[in-house]
Amino acid sequence: MSTDRWTENLFDLEQDEINKNTTEAPKSLETGLQDLETIVKALEQKDLPLDKALNLFKEGVGLVQYCSKVLDQAEKQMEILLEAPDGQLQIKPASFNVEG
Repeated sequence: MSTDRWTENLFDLEQDEINKNTTEAPKSLETGLQDLETIVKALEQKDLPLDKALNLFKEGVGLVQYCSKVLDQAEKQMEILLEAPDGQLQIKPASFNVEG
């Protein structure tokens, strides 16, 4: 999903284009957050047609879920500190695959 798409022609979006982008995961957390911010700004417009507002809301919910999942996985990676038998902390490496 490109933020340029929202700022150039917000009201000229094709329904198929919106639906296509709801299934694509952002390339990074930062991209997802930027896209979510753009959607929120678009939803704040008074004259946004209801069907487009609902589709934007649906896409925003998907982005929130994706970003939340990425942050949860990052938190799990940070919390994988285990106490060794001698009382010292040791770091246990972890790897999680981010699925969109």
